[in-house]
Amino acid sequence: MPSAKMNSNLFSRDLSTKEVPAKIDQEEKVPSDDDQVEIEPALNQRITRSFDLHIIPWLFGIWLLAFIDRSNIGNARIDGLATDLKLDGHKFNIALTIFYIPYVLVDVPSNWLVKHFGANYYLPGLLIAWGIVGMCTGFVKDYGGLLACRFFLGLCEGGLLGGMVLYLAMFYRRHELLFRIGMFYCAAPLSGAFGGLLATGLANIRHDGYNRWPWIFLVEGVITIAYGMVVIFFLPATPSHARFLTDSERDAAVRRMGLDAHGATPTSKVESERFSWHWVSETPDTCRTEAETDRSGWRL
Repeated sequence: MPSAKMNSNLFSRDLSTKEVPAKIDQEEKVPSDDDQVEIEPALNQRITRSFDLHIIPWLFGIWLLAFIDRSNIGNARIDGLATDLKLDGHKFNIALTIFYIPYVLVDVPSNWLVKHFGANYYLPGLLIAWGIVGMCTGFVKDYGGLLACRFFLGLCEGGLLGGMVLYLAMFYRRHELLFRIGMFYCAAPLSGAFGGLLATGLANIRHDGYNRWPWIFLVEGVITIAYGMVVIFFLPATPSHARFLTDSERDAAVRRMGLDAHGATPTSKVESERFSWHWVSETPDTCRTEAETDRSGWRL
């Protein structure tokens, strides 16, 4: 009996050792540090410059339109919105505040959708969606309609910033991200200048019962929708889908993201990464460890 049990254990052990290589072969693993080869500096710089020219300008325009469409209610108030909808200061402040409720709540779930659908489709989809909501704001006739439009505008814009940062992380290495985020974030202060000038001209339109402020929402919404329809054809999904790179540059772009991972992910391709609740559960322990480290350092 003991010999039979020992033979069965050896048999099962042999099966398990034979199954492991097959399973490993099915997944593309990140090379070890010994197998990883650094990208040539000139090639790395050429790839980064290509991403700067073909990705950052589109994200800059998306962020610019996001701030214009969320802040144009202030220009509309000056041009008769409060009078036509009979808004006092309290009602107007509620209309501003309700935007941020779905804006905050949808941020994390939206990042999961970015990974599922692909940022090259999801980000322009958000752009088109809030452009439609912004255009519909020009047709509202009462306070309830304004609240509904502001709520859905926040719902559509809520996942934008996190999605854009996640999208950039698929193309740039960690030490390159901060400057690129700052590049498209410069659109935020510029939106006040462009939005104000655009609203000044649109507020002079009076046609078919829609006078002044509705045209701010209508025209700016159409611009946002048109821009979203254009962007969807130019944003690459991942470095391996960047048509503006040569074959050698695409291979190098994928390899340099594998170098940046340092084994943090079991796959070398960005599109093959999967969400895991394990790392979410590890977050409190990580924060606790860092806090205890800071306290011990302070005591010293």
